[in-house]
Amino acid sequence: MAALSPSVLKARVTHARTVPVRNSFTYGVDYVLLGEQQLAGRAKPSLFSFGRRNLVTLYPDDHGFSGEGGVHWVRRIAAEARVGEVAEVALLTHPRYWGYAFNPVSFWFMSGPDGALLAVLSEVHNTFGDRHCYLCRGADGGPIRPGDWIDADKRFHVSPFFAVEGRYRFRFVLKDRHIGVWIRYDDGNGGGLFTSLIGERRPLCDTELLRALLRRPLGAAMTTALIHWQAFKLFLKGVRYRSRPEPPRERVS
Repeated sequence: MAALSPSVLKARVTHARTVPVRNSFTYGVDYVLLGEQQLAGRAKPSLFSFGRRNLVTLYPDDHGFSGEGGVHWVRRIAAEARVGEVAEVALLTHPRYWGYAFNPVSFWFMSGPDGALLAVLSEVHNTFGDRHCYLCRGADGGPIRPGDWIDADKRFHVSPFFAVEGRYRFRFVLKDRHIGVWIRYDDGNGGGLFTSLIGERRPLCDTELLRALLRRPLGAAMTTALIHWQAFKLFLKGVRYRSRPEPPRERVS
């Protein structure tokens, strides 16, 4: 299976923090890696549709920003940032299962003509409906290698238990049989958060989508409930709650 081949990712997500209190949790999730044909509404399994109702769906407004989004938008961002010649774009995301969506973070992968990973646009959504993207590139301007950690200043409010300060470190691994994404957040004050998304790749087909639907029938609704439950536990432990600030004017950093 090529690095950006359409896939179903049977994954586990982990969140762990140690300061000012210890709290960690892990849950199962079924992501999909969609190529440009799927994102254009072509070449798809019958259970998946782009832009119209189905058991597994994705709508244009689920990603990007009002008035702009999709593959052409990602390619424009890459061109403006002088990423290089982008031959292929693929989106790793949690689709709508049974019509419900909650997508804390998705990843737009961009590869060059030789298949090397040139850049990743990490699209972050918070529970207030705001969105922001971090453009991740190799430190030397070359391809992103499996062992690379990519730094980015935090610009966007996600958790109400962290201020908008500090730095992220991203790592991406795309292999034939699995995909891994790791994000380390350092708040600059001795605290932070570790998050990982690691899963086994399976072909994007009706059989695997049906398995995902049956494996986690509540899908994103269960993820939403779990995140709110963990937030309530942090509140009970006395972790300071921060109100939502205005999102940054720039959409990509």
